[in-house]
Amino acid sequence: MRRALELAEKGRYSVSPNPMVGCVIVRDGAVIAEGWHRRAGEAHAEVDALSRCGDARGATMYVTLEPCAHHGRTPPCADAVIAAGVKRVVIATLDPNELVDGRGAARMREAGIEVESGVLESEARRQNEKFLWAATQKVPFVLLKAGMTLDGKLATVARESQWITSSDAQERSLALREEYDAILVGRGTIESDNPRLTRRLQRNTAATPWTRVVLDGDGSVSPHAQVFRDGGRTMLFTSCPSSDIPENVEVVGMPSDSGRLDLGAVLHALYERGIRSVIVEGGSLLHSDFIRRGLWQKMVVFVAPAVVGGADAPSIFSGEAVARLTEAYRFRFDRAEFVGTDLMLTAYPM
Repeated sequence: MRRALELAEKGRYSVSPNPMVGCVIVRDGAVIAEGWHRRAGEAHAEVDALSRCGDARGATMYVTLEPCAHHGRTPPCADAVIAAGVKRVVIATLDPNELVDGRGAARMREAGIEVESGVLESEARRQNEKFLWAATQKVPFVLLKAGMTLDGKLATVARESQWITSSDAQERSLALREEYDAILVGRGTIESDNPRLTRRLQRNTAATPWTRVVLDGDGSVSPHAQVFRDGGRTMLFTSCPSSDIPENVEVVGMPSDSGRLDLGAVLHALYERGIRSVIVEGGSLLHSDFIRRGLWQKMVVFVAPAVVGGADAPSIFSGEAVARLTEAYRFRFDRAEFVGTDLMLTAYPM
C-alpha cells in the first residue's frame, strides 16, 4: 500500500477534479503490475495497472481509493476488477463521493472478491484531503497561505511586502499554487501589488483550468489591473459590477455588508463552477474573515526571521480583536520545517 501511495502522488499536479490514486497488483508475494491515475478522462489506477498485467486471476490488488462503480468519463473500475479475476482487493480508504460511497466495494464482494479497507487510511486521506473535503461538503477545500515576519506582519506600515520571505520560500509558495484549482485575493492585494497570480512553475496539467478569483466588496477595484487584462481565466465577485471590466472576466454581482462579501456564498459559487480547491493569498482582511468564519481547512505560513513592527502594519489577523484567551481562534500545528532561511508552519483547524 505504501508503494500504491507513492504511485498516487505522481498525479498531484494533473488529476483535478479527480483524486490521486495508485494501484499495485501482487501474486505470491511478487508485484506483477503497477498503475496510477494521470488525468481526468484517462484510465483510473486500477485499469491502468490491469492493462500492464497479462493475467490478474487469483491476484491481490492494493489500491489507495475505493474502485468506482459508476459510468463517468470512464467505465466502472469495480467491473474491470471483477472481469480480470482478481481474488482480493485491499483499499486504503473508501470513496465518499455519492456516486461511489461503498458501492464499489459492495459490488466486488457480491462477485466473490475478498475486500479489505482501512489499510494506511490516514495517509491516504491526507493525500486526497482536497478531493475528500469537496466531495463531502460540496464547497472547495480552502488553504490560507501567507508570508510574514516573526511579529506577524504581512507588510510594513508603508505596505511594502516584496519580499518578506526568502527565494526558497517563494519557490515553495509557487509550488503550492500548482496543486490548487484557484487562487483567491481581495481588492487590497490587487491595489497594492497588482499581481498576475499565475502558475509560473508550469507543473500543472490538470483538466481543471487555473482560475484567479478577486473579491471586491465595495466595487472600487481597478478594471486595468493585470489580472483582468492578460486573458487568463478570472472571476470577479463584486458589489458593483463595472462595464469597464474586460469581457473575458466572469463578473458575479453580490451584495456586500460594510464592504465585505459573503465568503460562504463565494465558495458555493466556485464549487458550482467546478473548482474543488482554493488557495487564499491575501490580504489581511480576507485572511481574517476566513479565520473568523471558520471557512478554512488548512493553513501554511512562511515566517521570516525579521521584525518590522508598527501598529498599522497589516498582520495575518486584523480587525476586531478578542478580549479573552478563551475566545481565541485556535488551530492545530501539524508540522514545521525550514525552507531556506524561513520557517514553514502547517496547521489545521481544531
